[in-house]
Amino acid sequence: MSVNENLPIEDDPRLVVATEELRFRLRWLLFGRVLIISAFLGALSLVSLSGLNNPYVVSLNLLFGIVAVTYAFTMVSAIQLPRLTGLDPLRPFTHLQVGFDVLLTTGVLYLTGGPDSPFPFLYSLPVINAAILLFTQGALVTAGMAAVAYTALVGGMLAGLIVTPDYQFPPAVFDLQLAIRMATNNGTFFLIGLLASSLTRRLDKTERLLREQQGERDRLAALQEALARNIGSGLITTDPTGRITSANQTAEAMAGVPAGGITNTDIGALFPPLHLTASGRTKFLQSTSPLQPTEFTHRLPDNGEVKIRCATAPLRDTYGHAIGSLYILQDVTALQQLEEEMEAGQSGEGIQDVLDEQPETAEPRDGLIGTSSGMRRIHELMDKVAKSDATVLISGESGTGKELVARAVHARGDRRERPFIAINCGAIPEHLIESELFGHVRGAFTGAVANRNGYFRMADGGTIFLDEIGELPLALQVKLLRVLQERVFMPVGGQSAVAVNVRIMAATNRDLAEEVRAGRFREDLYYRLNVIAIALPPLRERRQDIPPLIRQFLRQFSDLHGKRVARLSVGAAKLILGYGFPGNVRELENIIEHAVALSDGDTAHEEHLPTYLLNGHRQNVHRPSPADSSNDEVPQSSPIPATMVQPTSDGASFDLDRDLASFEKSALLRALEQAGGVKKRAAEILGINYRSLRHRLQKYGLESGSDLHQ
Repeated sequence: MSVNENLPIEDDPRLVVATEELRFRLRWLLFGRVLIISAFLGALSLVSLSGLNNPYVVSLNLLFGIVAVTYAFTMVSAIQLPRLTGLDPLRPFTHLQVGFDVLLTTGVLYLTGGPDSPFPFLYSLPVINAAILLFTQGALVTAGMAAVAYTALVGGMLAGLIVTPDYQFPPAVFDLQLAIRMATNNGTFFLIGLLASSLTRRLDKTERLLREQQGERDRLAALQEALARNIGSGLITTDPTGRITSANQTAEAMAGVPAGGITNTDIGALFPPLHLTASGRTKFLQSTSPLQPTEFTHRLPDNGEVKIRCATAPLRDTYGHAIGSLYILQDVTALQQLEEEMEAGQSGEGIQDVLDEQPETAEPRDGLIGTSSGMRRIHELMDKVAKSDATVLISGESGTGKELVARAVHARGDRRERPFIAINCGAIPEHLIESELFGHVRGAFTGAVANRNGYFRMADGGTIFLDEIGELPLALQVKLLRVLQERVFMPVGGQSAVAVNVRIMAATNRDLAEEVRAGRFREDLYYRLNVIAIALPPLRERRQDIPPLIRQFLRQFSDLHGKRVARLSVGAAKLILGYGFPGNVRELENIIEHAVALSDGDTAHEEHLPTYLLNGHRQNVHRPSPADSSNDEVPQSSPIPATMVQPTSDGASFDLDRDLASFEKSALLRALEQAGGVKKRAAEILGINYRSLRHRLQKYGLESGSDLHQ
C-alpha cells in the first residue's frame, strides 16, 4: 500500500512529511545497528579465536547465535518497513526497534563481564536513537528500559538467577562501589535522554523552519520566473562587474540573440550605451536610487534597428551590500515613429483614418478600453487576481480608471453576486469617516439618532473599495489595519466587535512609499494593503489606446445627448492626438463630451473643443508633488492671476471680505475650466488638497453634487 492510499495522510499533508521523516530515520537505525554489532561482535570473535589472553571466555556458538539473531531481526525489519504506512503502525514498530537495541546491549554486557563490564555506556545509543525517533517521551521510556535491564542483569547475575560464564577474574560482589556505579549509570541514561531529546527537538524545529523557508523561496522564485516570462518589458540582471546573470525572453528578443545566448555576456558588450567604467559602476552601485531612464538605438544582427528605453537600478542583499544591477528594457520603436510622424505633420487623411468610426472587434470588457501592451498586462493580472481574495492596491494618476479596475476584479471573481461598495476617503469629512466606514450605535454622538451599519457591514460578503486611501487620517489607519488583520471592527460607541467577510481593495494617486517615509502613512498598513499591486499606466504612455477611446466616447455621448457625432475633424484630431492628457482618460472623456455637446452635425470640429485645449495652455502646466498638496498656498507657477479684483465701478468703498470671496470664486472657476471639470486636477492646479477644494466649492455653491468628474 502506498502512502497516498492512507486516508489520514491524504487529509493532512503534514502527516506525510512526519511519516517519511520517521521512515528515513528508521532506515539509518537499521543500517547503523548492522555496522555496530558487526564491528563489535566481530572484534570479540576475533579475540576469542586468536588464542590471546581473553578474560571473557564465552561460547562461540552463543556469539554467532547473537550475530545471527541480530542480522535476522534487522533483515525482517528492513523488509517490513516499506509496507507500513501512516504514523500509527510506525510508532509501535519504532518502539520494538528501540527495545531490541536495549536487549542487544544487555547481551553485550552479559558477554563482557556483567557487573564488571566496562560497556554500560552502550545503553546511551538506544536512548539517543529513541530521542531522535520519538523525542522526549520515547527517550525517557527507553532510558527507563535501559535502567531496568541493566539492574536486572547485574542483580540476576549476583543473585545466581542468571548463569554466569566462567570469566578469568573473580566474580563481582555487591558493595557500595558497585551500587554507586549502578546508580550513576542509571542516572546517566535519563540525563542523556533529556539532553538528546532537547537537542533533537531543536534540530527538528530548525529543519522545519529551513523547509518552510525553502518552500517560500521556491514559491518566490516561481513567481519571479512567471513575472519575468510574462511581463512585456525586457528584464536583465547583472553581477557587480556588469556580467549578465539572467535575462527573460523579451530581453533576448530585443537583443536579437537566440534563447540563453546573452547569459555571462558583459552588458556593455551587448548594449554599448549601457557600458559603465569601473569607477562609474562603483559609484552607481553605492547609490540608493535608480539612474534616469536612457533611450538608445540598438542594431540587430539582421541589420534592423530598435529604439530601446532602459531604466537601471542597483540590486542589494538583505544586508544592503551591492550584488548587481537590474535593467528594465522597453521597445519604444513604434512610439517614437508615431511621435516623429506627428511632429512632422501627419496628413489629415491619415489622422482621419485613425479616428473615423470603425467596427469594434469586441465589446470593451468591464468598460476598460485599450489594446496596448500595458492594458493587456493589466487585463491578464486582473484575471489572475480575481481568482483570490487577496488585498489589492491599485495605483495610478488621477483619471486612469482605478475604480473601473476594482469593479472589473470584483465582477470577475467569486464575489460578483455580492455588494461592491466604493468609498472616496478624500470626499468624506474627517470627523465622519469612522462612522461612515464602521457605523455607529444610537447615541454615540450628537445627531446619532439611530444605529448605522457603515460601509464595511454593507459590503459583507462582497468587496469594499477604498479610493484615495492616502487621504485617510492616521487615527483611522490604525483601525483599518485591524480590519485587514482580523476582519473585525468596533462601531463608534459600540460595546462589541463586528466580524465581516469582505475583500478589501484600495486605490491611490500618491506614492504611498514616499508617504510612509514622510510619516503621513503607516508602514504596517502600507504592507498590509500592498499584497497585490496593480499600477495603471497614464494615458500618455499608451497613446495607441486614444483612438478606440475616442470612438467609444463619441458613441456614448452621442446616445446620451441624442446626437449622431461619429467623427472628429482633422484639426480637432491633431489637437487631441498632440495633447499630453495630465487628467488621463477622465480628461479625454470630458473633452469628447464637451465636443459632442457643442457639435451640430456628425463631425466635431476644433471650435467644439474646450478653450484650454485650443490655446495649448495646459501642456506644460506644473504638476505639484503629493507633498505640495498638503498646504493651501497658491504656488508661483499657478495660472491664477496674482492681481486682486477691483472694487465695484459704482464707487462703493473697498470690502475686504467681499473682494477676497470674489477673487477666490474667480480662481476656482478658472481652475475648473483649465482642468476640464476634473476636480482633483483643479485642486492640483490650485496647490490645495481635494478635501479643501470640495469645501470651497460648496461654500460658493459651485458643487454640482456629483463626483462623476473627480
